[in-house]
Amino acid sequence: MNARLVLIPVAAAAIAFAVWKFVPASPADGPTPTPASTWRIGLGAQITQARNYHELAAESPIRLSFTCSEPRYVYVFSHSLEDGTVLMFPSAELKGGLANPLPAGNTVLPGVSADKELAWTTRSGILAVTTMVAIASRERIPELEELIGKVRYWSNCVLTTGDMVVTKAKEGMQVLGPPRSTKFPSPLLQRAAEFAITDDMPNGPMHEDTVLPGVWTTSWKVIEQKKG
Repeated sequence: MNARLVLIPVAAAAIAFAVWKFVPASPADGPTPTPASTWRIGLGAQITQARNYHELAAESPIRLSFTCSEPRYVYVFSHSLEDGTVLMFPSAELKGGLANPLPAGNTVLPGVSADKELAWTTRSGILAVTTMVAIASRERIPELEELIGKVRYWSNCVLTTGDMVVTKAKEGMQVLGPPRSTKFPSPLLQRAAEFAITDDMPNGPMHEDTVLPGVWTTSWKVIEQKKG
């Protein structure tokens, strides 16, 4: 057998392997960075990290620190039996200098207004638990985009003081996830909420969704601290 006939295809294969190995992969080919999040209680330097089933006094300020090496669309919702489902981010009525997609790096939601840190707060009069859910995705999520404008939401545009409040349903608005509803009006949000049932630590790398590719979730359950 002619040795050259053997060596030529072997060499070609080696060259092809080298080209595949050392040519940089496109973003679609490379590993997808996993986003991370941390639920914070408090403002400024006076903050603590949340833990699951955290007992907090009513009106405790809450923020979400989100980190990813790539831009991400981020959605934050809460649900309780008393409030139903409430949109926390994004909202056209929330003026905090932030909008989707969030840039690569670290971002603290819900943002800053007039040099003042904005914060959601725990709600008063919640008898059981409030579940907060954060979702991150490379692309817009139609399932969640459809909820915007159909659920109650947080705003700092209602009061002249710029304080954060939960809006009432607009007249004639068909509210999804209304008060007394037992679940989120979205399968994705409900799947994310179920992680908090057994997950002791809601902070750190987010969980990959089991159904939608390129989507990560985290959730946190809060209990209102009883007075006295």
